Amino acid sequence: MKHIIYGLATVLTTDDAAYAVLEYAAALAQAGLADTVHVPTVDRWGMATTSGILLAPAIGLLVQSAPDDELHPETEGFTSEMRWRTRAVQTAH
Repeated sequence: MKHIIYGLATVLTTDDAAYAVLEYAAALAQAGLADTVHVPTVDRWGMATTSGILLAPAIGLLVQSAPDDELHPETEGFTSEMRWRTRAVQTAH
């Protein structure tokens, strides 16, 4: 599990989802673009939820290790979409 730290907020998600968001944010920044993503996350009570994050070049993003959580959200489809979006941005610019 990983924390995505964005501004003053922290959300908890799977390793794959966190790194996919980080790679997509980097691709957007290199292209001078912005986008909104809806990340499958876990709230402080361990319940699956979704967190909307605006990815923009001027806003830093940090991925930090977190203790594993048995109730991690399903992120396979999300991760695939993030990888697709990353490739689309990289090949367009």
